[in-house]
Amino acid sequence: MHDSKGMEVIMQAKTRTGVMQSATLESGVEAFLGIPYAKQPTGELRWKAPVRLEDSDEHRICDSFGHSACQFKDEVEPASLHEQGEDCLSLNIWVNGTGKTNLPVMVYIHGGAYFSGGSADPLYNGEHFAQSKDVVIVSINYRLNVFASIALDCLPGGEEYKESGYLAILDQIKALEWIKENIAAFGGNPDCITLFGESAGSSSQALLAILPQANTLFQRAILESGPIQLYKTKERGEAFTKEFAEIMECETAQQLLAKTSDELLAGMQVWCDRHTYEVSLIFSPTCDGSFLPLKPMKAWKEGAAKNIDIMIGCTEDEFTYFKFYFEDLPSFWHGQFPIHFDDQIDTIDWEEKYREAYPERDFGEYYTDFMNVTGFFVGADLMAEEQSEYKPVYNYLFRYKSRIEGMGACHAIEVPFVMKNLDTPNGLMFTGPNPPAHLAEQMNTCWYNFAKTGKPSVDGVEEWPVYTAEDRTHMVIDENEWIVKHDMRAKDDAVFRPMYSVLLND
Repeated sequence: MHDSKGMEVIMQAKTRTGVMQSATLESGVEAFLGIPYAKQPTGELRWKAPVRLEDSDEHRICDSFGHSACQFKDEVEPASLHEQGEDCLSLNIWVNGTGKTNLPVMVYIHGGAYFSGGSADPLYNGEHFAQSKDVVIVSINYRLNVFASIALDCLPGGEEYKESGYLAILDQIKALEWIKENIAAFGGNPDCITLFGESAGSSSQALLAILPQANTLFQRAILESGPIQLYKTKERGEAFTKEFAEIMECETAQQLLAKTSDELLAGMQVWCDRHTYEVSLIFSPTCDGSFLPLKPMKAWKEGAAKNIDIMIGCTEDEFTYFKFYFEDLPSFWHGQFPIHFDDQIDTIDWEEKYREAYPERDFGEYYTDFMNVTGFFVGADLMAEEQSEYKPVYNYLFRYKSRIEGMGACHAIEVPFVMKNLDTPNGLMFTGPNPPAHLAEQMNTCWYNFAKTGKPSVDGVEEWPVYTAEDRTHMVIDENEWIVKHDMRAKDDAVFRPMYSVLLND
């Protein structure tokens, strides 16, 4: 913060786990980077649930991001190029230097299919958000891929690792516990916490919202492009683990534990090369029926998230993003689909239903539309409908088209607008050159207002109605207009809603 004469004053926040000292940015925002929120899961704590930190008076200068979780290096995933390590359980906090207190808190959970990503990605930097609004912005790291979702208890000697299949979610809960306990020291209101995030970050919220261990730690959630069925069964997790152990030439859990992180990543590469089209789901949390319910969507239907305010939405062309990773989209979706629906639905049958519903369309040309409908749109609408029985729900469709040919309104394109990070290299990778700054201001304001009041609103835009089973309204967001649409996906819902019955019933 700065005093009345404009002199720089370093902000200190006294927390239970130490005194945190900020780095003051040129914008006047105070940034607290790389704060540990749990004991680091190394050595004997690898593949164990995160452990609460002890009380401390240690002074910590918080001027750099913590390690990204272990993952493959990827030029389009900036967090993967940041220094990595298994000691990755850290969070970051941004707050403007006004000294205000009792501010709403917004916690960003990054995406990456539980496989990659991290809070060091410039796209998720909270500086511009905190600069423009009276808010405390938090981002978190959590464990990924084989370090977070492996059924170690199915191997000899693995009995004490029963939680190893859903460590990403346990890490997120531990981060939220730390935030709830300490955020007042940074000017935040611990009783006004909103989660937001895209893709796996959105699906994480969907799981956190139905868990009694987690859903008392926040009040609101903004689910951006994340289907709730981003998880795997215990049986699938065990099969994956046994194959991975074979690749690593390990027969016991102890032998796997003895491997270095580099050796585990090398083994994971072999597994990924064998299973190209399952990669983006196989590392998702394991629903074992004890901690995570076997059918998360059914838990939603039964009111497990009844106290959480929800805003949910998709982009219009979600799957065009994946064309840049997978040349053969049908093979990709054939690999994904069984995992999404627990092998209870045949992909081919639903492709035929699409052809019958839209005979005028060339199926090859419209395959991404089929994927959008079955992988995102119908599921998001169903979640909104089920939650609307308990709380007001707001549903959106982001329609702004990238200026890069072929991208359209792709998966994750809304993120640089929400965060006001249009000028980042990976933000421009989504939006293309000269993205509209006014749309970023609108999106940022809308997300902030929801976090502050529980209702999304933007000056000059018509009132956003709630979504109900009777009035299926979406706010359609585009570069130059925000328009309320009613029952815009009636045909898709009628054709494909039945597939989701397997997620709602025993």
